[in-house]
Amino acid sequence: MLDNLKERIYDTLNFEETADYLEWAVTIFLIALILLNVIVAILDTVQELSQFQTLFYQIEVISLIIFTVEYGLRVWTCTVNPKYQSPLKGRLLFVLTPFLLIDFVAIFPSYIALYTGITAVDFLFLRSIRLIRVLRVFKLGRYNEALETVQRVIWARRGELFIVYFVGGIIVILSASIMYLVEFHNPSGMFDSIPEAMWWAVTTLTTVGYGDVVPVTPLGKVIGSIIALTGVAFIALPAGILGAGFREELQRLEAKRQTTKQKPAENVYISYEIRKLADLVEDGHMTEQEFEEQKARLLKKQ
Repeated sequence: MLDNLKERIYDTLNFEETADYLEWAVTIFLIALILLNVIVAILDTVQELSQFQTLFYQIEVISLIIFTVEYGLRVWTCTVNPKYQSPLKGRLLFVLTPFLLIDFVAIFPSYIALYTGITAVDFLFLRSIRLIRVLRVFKLGRYNEALETVQRVIWARRGELFIVYFVGGIIVILSASIMYLVEFHNPSGMFDSIPEAMWWAVTTLTTVGYGDVVPVTPLGKVIGSIIALTGVAFIALPAGILGAGFREELQRLEAKRQTTKQKPAENVYISYEIRKLADLVEDGHMTEQEFEEQKARLLKKQ
């Protein structure tokens, strides 16, 4: 009885495409609650809405209770998954998974904020902790296949992205160093040190160009133009890497869907063949050993 209840709760919390009405309802409710919390966390910083502080507080408390119960149920039912079936070790591994860590970070700071007198004492540190509630938006990742696809693509391309940003860091340092050597005597004082020049290098390479720091010498303007053009090419590299990663991931998902569609027909065919072999055994045309060998061969095709 308890095992059946645990499996039911596990299926309800871990939404799948074949979900029933209860699983759909629970998923939609949790998504709506997460979005409500993010909106409340944002509105809570608006001074003009201070008259709604009590309402915001009540929503926070109710949401915190619900999210805590959800977290506890996920930890309790995770043993249904064969990967975490060990009562102790399995649960320890489960709470260290990315989504559970996000859940913990989104929940735990709220307890600190609620039970340290934050409504009476306006410490900047505690107010900052309350803003961590915005992280609850990342809980949506478990309900959205698109967000999971982004995560898989970034992880698969982490090596290429690291190289690009590592090279980008080198380019920033070199650009700042060159502009410092060219412009350090500038009376405007905008390139008095390499760290100050690095701000200009970052805004130029990312093609933002705030204009608060600009070269004034002719040579500085020429070098700045070259660095700006280099930045256009640099920004295109991560986009190209991620674009190729998304294309490969979408092709993999499409191949997986096609395979999933074909499997039911294959399973029906294999079941039919096994029944035919069983009839041959009953008629005495095949031994039990031959039957087991043929059955293993058919099941291996699955």
